[in-house]
Amino acid sequence: MLFKFIRSVYTAATMFAMVALVAPSCSSQHNSAEKRIVSLDKQAEKLKKEIRNAQSDMTKKNFSAIYYISAEGNDLNDGLAPDRAIKSLQRLAELDLKPNDCVLFRRGDIWRGRIKAKSGVTYSAFGKGEKPRIYGSPYDAAKVGKWIETDTKNVYMYDGELASDVGTLVFNEGESHAFKVMMIRQTDGSTLHIETREPFASYRDLKRDLEFYHDYKSQKRLYLCSTEGNPAERFSSIELSPRGNIIQAANNTTFDNLCIKYGGSHGIGSGTVKNLTVTNCELGWIGGSIQSEDIFGRNHPTRFGNAIEIYGGCENFLVSNCYIYQVYDAAITHQHQGDTDETLVMKNVLYTNNLIEDCVYSIEYFLGRKDTNQSHYMENILVANNLMRRAGYGWGKQRPDKETPAHIKSWCHHINRATNFRVENNIFDRSTHDLLNIAAAQKEWLPTLSENTYIQHRDKKAGAWGSEGLRYVYDDTVTQSLKEVFGETKGEILFVEE
Repeated sequence: MLFKFIRSVYTAATMFAMVALVAPSCSSQHNSAEKRIVSLDKQAEKLKKEIRNAQSDMTKKNFSAIYYISAEGNDLNDGLAPDRAIKSLQRLAELDLKPNDCVLFRRGDIWRGRIKAKSGVTYSAFGKGEKPRIYGSPYDAAKVGKWIETDTKNVYMYDGELASDVGTLVFNEGESHAFKVMMIRQTDGSTLHIETREPFASYRDLKRDLEFYHDYKSQKRLYLCSTEGNPAERFSSIELSPRGNIIQAANNTTFDNLCIKYGGSHGIGSGTVKNLTVTNCELGWIGGSIQSEDIFGRNHPTRFGNAIEIYGGCENFLVSNCYIYQVYDAAITHQHQGDTDETLVMKNVLYTNNLIEDCVYSIEYFLGRKDTNQSHYMENILVANNLMRRAGYGWGKQRPDKETPAHIKSWCHHINRATNFRVENNIFDRSTHDLLNIAAAQKEWLPTLSENTYIQHRDKKAGAWGSEGLRYVYDDTVTQSLKEVFGETKGEILFVEE
């Protein structure tokens, strides 16, 4: 029955497929990678356009009640018709939503803030135009507030209290972004710039264009180095990504046709959850805020942030037909360290027909460290028909741990016990580190790979694979290695020649 659920959703989801990602019999092709990348550029642009223009009419479904929200609404309204729409996210939080209710945001409008979803509720769009935008950024800092010159050349302070750590700043809707400076703590009490290792103690040590320092603990002010003048005059828009999930999911929730951007933690985040569906959504510029000042034995803060995350057990988790890009960590993930006595189960997980670009990890999964409960397991996991591009190429390059990117990231120190785990008909297009990082404590817990396309630079890292986490090189042996470890016999191997 569970397998039938996965298969039925997969069949339905493939109806949304824009371009068939069909690969020929397993072969190594040495000279066609560059041509394929040019073709993929065109394919990706087509996918972006089709996902951004995807339509769905929730008014035709049998919901108990449908509530409408628009920028021209009024919070004194009941929200039960388009001409009686409410206006704010605060008013939305006050609605007595029940299971099988639906909330529709008007296309073309923007809301700033966070949503705590109610169990059993669907959140989608109505009207015409661009997807409704839900921004974690509290305001456009090029238009709201002032950037004040400090006593340090080219360094400006944003004159607005920002108590939640900001992950990054995005300028002109993605034309450029800032570099977040954090401090490495030395044993003698001194501190260094996280990237350059130069002495760094405060905003006065900012030197490079578009570097920023956020003193979120004491002064709660953000400082930006801008060598080309006042940021408000230099940029038409400046979006901030403060710590916190933009949307907190719940059981039996659906998110459809929303644009979710500029959050310092997760775009859509949840703990253990059942029946979470995300379709036709756009998520970008997510993550980068400080998770903790002192974890993993590091002498510097650790940043985090995923576009769509379940941290805990899950059942019936679908992400389909989404465009996800520029994420500090993972585009999509189900994960847990396993540090609980309760058995965690992740089953009926389906990621299909998504376009993922410039994230550190396209898909991340892990369950249970090797020192934790051995009974945790995954069951019925299908990753199919996704186009994943340029792992580690995005703004996540500013991570201090450079040897982490991969299109699929399982982390070799986790048990990752799984049955019926399949990775089929995807395109994995280049990574700055591993193309794939797929490991499990036992060989039979590894996913099977079939009919995928692999594109990577010759002699660079294919990844850490298998029950022993052995490292493989992306060279003429990779075809045989994929067959031996994962059973891949119908894939296509393409080399980018240096």
